[in-house]
Amino acid sequence: MTMDNQRRIPFLSKSRFTAGLQCHKRLYLECFNRQLADAVTDQQQMIFDSGTDVGMLARGLFPGGLLISEDYTDHEGAMASTRIHLATGTPRPLYEAAFVHDRIRIRSDVLVPTGRDQFDLVEVKSTSKVKEEHLYDVGIQWYVLRGLGIKVRHVCICHLNTDYVYKGGPYDLGQLFRVADLTEECELRMLEIPSLLAGMRRALAASEAPSIRTGRHCAIPYQCPFYGHCHRNQTEHPVMQLPRAGERLLSALEASGIEDIRDIPPGFPGMNALQRRVRDCVASDRWYLAPELSSRLRGLKYPIHFLDFEAFNPALPVYEGTRPYQVIPFQWSVHTLEAGGNLRHREFLHEGNDNPQEAFAETLLTALEGSGPIIVYSSYEATRIRELADALPGLSHRLYSLLDGRLVDLLQLIRTHCYHPLFHGSFSMKSVLPALAPHLGYDDLAISDGTMASAAYSEMVRPATAPERKQEIREQLLAYCKRDTLAEVELFRLFTD
Repeated sequence: MTMDNQRRIPFLSKSRFTAGLQCHKRLYLECFNRQLADAVTDQQQMIFDSGTDVGMLARGLFPGGLLISEDYTDHEGAMASTRIHLATGTPRPLYEAAFVHDRIRIRSDVLVPTGRDQFDLVEVKSTSKVKEEHLYDVGIQWYVLRGLGIKVRHVCICHLNTDYVYKGGPYDLGQLFRVADLTEECELRMLEIPSLLAGMRRALAASEAPSIRTGRHCAIPYQCPFYGHCHRNQTEHPVMQLPRAGERLLSALEASGIEDIRDIPPGFPGMNALQRRVRDCVASDRWYLAPELSSRLRGLKYPIHFLDFEAFNPALPVYEGTRPYQVIPFQWSVHTLEAGGNLRHREFLHEGNDNPQEAFAETLLTALEGSGPIIVYSSYEATRIRELADALPGLSHRLYSLLDGRLVDLLQLIRTHCYHPLFHGSFSMKSVLPALAPHLGYDDLAISDGTMASAAYSEMVRPATAPERKQEIREQLLAYCKRDTLAEVELFRLFTD
């Protein structure tokens, strides 16, 4: 590598290092073409903000610490402050300590002095468990600290404990968090880091981004911020759209030079029955509909209820008796179709600051009392009903009665008996509806999916949210959930007419 190329290679950071682990092209674009990244959605920003909140709260596990700086644009100033505190031998933990070594800049969440010029390195994650990528995240920090001669006793990941039950008031931090000592695991990852860095720097020394084909790595462990850019010119029906295609099948297709489902020859080995159906429908540009789907739906007795839930799962529990990331349903919509064709709609949206579970369950039971099948789209509603039954013993028997032969999963029926080329490999409502009932979509709604609904509800119940904004969100949530059950009605009518 020439001296000019060495000077051209930008500094790395722990975020750039993890980007390079996912894909060298992503790393290159992060460094030189950041403007090509997809826009950060409100939902992604909510996740980022939640991570920040968790990180700040976790500092309470290591009290009395010194915050070096939260200004990530002034790394030089943060390093100078870090050096001063380390030179004085402070016994206090350091938050956001800044270092640089081997042209790698890092900021450590928590650096805890343990005596004898040693420290414990703690990386805080808002996840519920340690993940493989976390080991490299903290491993690159240890690499920098070791390179600077700073002795690290333990390397730890601090994450949320989903067994913790919130009792109200201040969080019990010792129960809310778990601190996992991963020193041995990270020591093994440290052996890989020099060669990983060398590969990344070779890619960054090039005059243009490396040519890397899109694939499963584009969404593992997270969707790449350049996903839209890299997929902008992809074929209409890429092989990645084969449902549940594993690495072996995708590798075989790649080895055969096949990128589009339409180019897969009949009888290609390694495909299951559903994948073969998808291939046949796409290749012939025809949709598949087995008569069993219509006969199953026509056999249902009226009245027929169409049900949809919305829920949120805050990282930090907000209601007594709940846990981190516990799913809390806050809204339901029910359309009821009578034998004569009359269609009624009922709905519920919790608007108070208290736990919505009981009011949600009681109103739902009233809306669904009596008889009649309940059509849902996926197993999501059944799972939530079981959780509510466990959480609300007084309503448990009535809630379980909803599961006693009444739920009909339209998603599974469609997956088994129907496929349209415009599904593009997905059986979600957002993929099925535009293909089969294009007149009824979500483009006219401010909230168009469950993740957006969750984020909107979190904003609506926040005390600081202005009343007019709360009302705006309320109307948007009601419109979205109503559209979901109306979509179920339209699909039912399509298959039974």
